[in-house]
Amino acid sequence: MAISRREFLQKSSLYTGAALLHQTIHKGHVIQARPALDLSKLTPYVDELPIPATAQSTGSRPSPTKPSLKIPYYRVPLKSFETRVHRDMNPTHMWGFGGTFPGPTFDVSSGQEILVEWANELPHEHFLPIDHTLHGAEPDKPQVRAVSHLHGAKVSPNSDGYPEHWIVPGKSSLYHYPNQQDAALLWYHDHAMGINRLNIFAGLLGSYILRDETEEALYLPS
Repeated sequence: MAISRREFLQKSSLYTGAALLHQTIHKGHVIQARPALDLSKLTPYVDELPIPATAQSTGSRPSPTKPSLKIPYYRVPLKSFETRVHRDMNPTHMWGFGGTFPGPTFDVSSGQEILVEWANELPHEHFLPIDHTLHGAEPDKPQVRAVSHLHGAKVSPNSDGYPEHWIVPGKSSLYHYPNQQDAALLWYHDHAMGINRLNIFAGLLGSYILRDETEEALYLPS
């Protein structure tokens, strides 16, 4: 029997709610469930579109491949913060690169190497429920761990953000991005095994703009 789009959405909401209720008592662990947000009661288009800040280098360091060459160095902390995502909503708890959502935007040129230190300054307890039945999210793993992956970048394995190369709060990783590729809009995000979806849902993502002379010659809006 065919159903309308409205009916589908209504029934999907009921099923989702039932699934969330089931999760709140999963394996005897009671998790306080928040009431569902009625989006129809929020007035749209009343907040300015948030434009992330541009990442700024804080100095230079020797290139891992050419020690005589000094390249820009960035330090990006992963932090917990509160933000208001709508005029009529209370502040929302999130995690973000640089303490913002999205994180700061990298705006770099093709061929310009950079170094980025990703510093985990998050709390030691996750604010979202972890499914310990998933591979990589076993109970013996630290609740909070993260690893940064630049999606679409051509990098060496030790700077790729492999899912099991996560770091815990108080630790950091220094990654080398050669940027030896054509212009592209990339994005960076958490990549930790087992809790990747939770960390991204929490807000750990940002944009990475890679420009080159060919693109610049087109005089596209910047």
